[in-house]
This record gives sequence, structure tokens and C-alpha cells, in this order.
Amino acid sequence: PGATVYWLDSFDADGYRIDAVPMPPRAATRRIAAATRRKYAHPGNPMLVIGENFTGPGAYNLLRRDLGPFGLDGTFHFPLMWTLRESIAEERTGLSAIDASMIESEKAWGGSGAVMGVMIGNHDVSRFSSVSAGTAGGDTWEPAKDAYTKPVFDKQKLGLAAVMTLPGMPVVYYGDEVALPGKSDPDCRRVMPREETLSAEQRELRSFVAKLGKVRGCSRALRRGTYTSKYADAERLVFTRELEGGKRAVVILARKPLGPLDLTLVDVPAGTYRDLVDAGSVTFGPEVKTMDLAPYSVRILTNDDDDCPPP
Repeated sequence: PGATVYWLDSFDADGYRIDAVPMPPRAATRRIAAATRRKYAHPGNPMLVIGENFTGPGAYNLLRRDLGPFGLDGTFHFPLMWTLRESIAEERTGLSAIDASMIESEKAWGGSGAVMGVMIGNHDVSRFSSVSAGTAGGDTWEPAKDAYTKPVFDKQKLGLAAVMTLPGMPVVYYGDEVALPGKSDPDCRRVMPREETLSAEQRELRSFVAKLGKVRGCSRALRRGTYTSKYADAERLVFTRELEGGKRAVVILARKPLGPLDLTLVDVPAGTYRDLVDAGSVTFGPEVKTMDLAPYSVRILTNDDDDCPPP
């Protein structure tokens, strides 16, 4: 605990990450959390303590054991990470698997107040872009081949859009904002490319991620709203993040839609919603039957005039 307090004193941090949570005794994590909360936490200034408990797919209950008022405020959401990789990067499952993961998450730790870290990758797994490209296998001491193709960038955008719109704390592992390739450790920890080496496609991806970050930051519904599934199939996922009083963000993620989205199947309250990504608008109501969706696209819609007001 003393070392953690020293670093927080030195850098005036708002929170910290505890590595390899299952390795030390459970009491050690709690002592560290208690020492820092005792010194720094006060009304209006909570001390965020997030832990890394590396798990495989489906291990929701393994993450639950470390959460709580005397333990972690959250952990990295590895089960959801694997789902995002399977459904978007590999396309082995449908986007409906993301909704299923959210349902399992709620069963495991719903009501706990936990803030989970949502990401598409970290320092221990192959890069999302290399999984998308099919170049993530083999000797990890041999660098993955660059595969900066349009499908790779399209999937990277969709994966990071999910990270920025689903409940939890968005976590962008360095380099994912420019689709940095890499097999698993150590190749996933390669040096960040210099600015002058970035392609136009990488810069455009980074700008897109920056826009998503701004939308996440200015939309209270995306930060605090309750997740409710409105429609899910293999190629499309529609959900809302809703606040008390009916203010909401409607998020539509599309992979390879085979046709227009049938809005009669989408349980979104009628009204006109402003698009926070492309500055357009969408109307839901009995007179509007369908919505065209581009492949690998995201729509973030709001009915709240105070949500990310236009300039």
C-alpha cells in the first residue's frame, strides 16, 4: 500500500490499476484499496481502483469475486473483449453475441456499481487488427505482417465504436487507434509508430476514435445511461443508454447488413433523434418503416438537446 500511496502523491492520479489480481492473496488487493481510499477518497472525489484479472471467454463469475466496496471498483471486461473479437474481428459469431454478453454481465455483477474496463485488446493478446487480418498466429517473436486493408480499418472502427458506447469505462490500448498490428506478447507491445509514418487511413481512424471519445465525454446518456437491448441479429445491434426522464442515446452498430433495418422490429420510442456522429437526424415513428445502414457503420442518436450540443 505504501508504494501505491507514494505514486498517487507524486502524480496526483484519480485512480490506478492493480496488475494480476489473482496472483497475490485477496487481502493484499483490499489493503491497497483501503489505504488509498482512506487518504484520497472523499465526497466528489472517489478513488477508482480497477484490476486486471485475465480470463478466457465466458468467465463472468471469476471477475465478480474481486468486486465490492472493500475490493475493486471494476476489472477489465475480458469476456466482452473476447466476444467483440469473435463477432467483429473474426466474424465467427453475430453481433447478437455482444448483447448476450451484456446480459451475462448483468447476471454476474449487476447492481454492484462496478465500472468495468471495456476494450478490444491489451498487452497480453494479439492485436485486434491482426486478428481481423488473419495474421495473428505463429511465432510471436516474428512480427505480424502489416495488413492495412479496408476491411481491417472498417472492423477496427466498429470494434472501437462498441468500446465507446457500451456501459463501462472505455479503454483504448495504445496503437489501437491507428490499427497497430501485432501477434500476442511480445509482438503486441511493439513501439508506437512515428507520426510521419502514419498513413492517411490510420490518421482517419484516429480522428474517428477522437470523435467517439468526445461524444462519449459530452453525452451523459452514454456515460451513465442504463443499457437496454432493442434489436439484435447477426449483422446489427441496436441498444439504448437511457437516463431517468426518458432522455436517451440510441446506438446502432452494423456489420454487413443484408438489407435495410426493419424499424417495426426496433422498440425505440417515437421521435426525432440527432446523430452525434454525422450531424444528421433520424425519425422513429409509424410513418418510417426502414433504415439503410452502411457496412461496418455506427449511429449514435440522441433525443436530448443538452447531449453534445452542436457548435
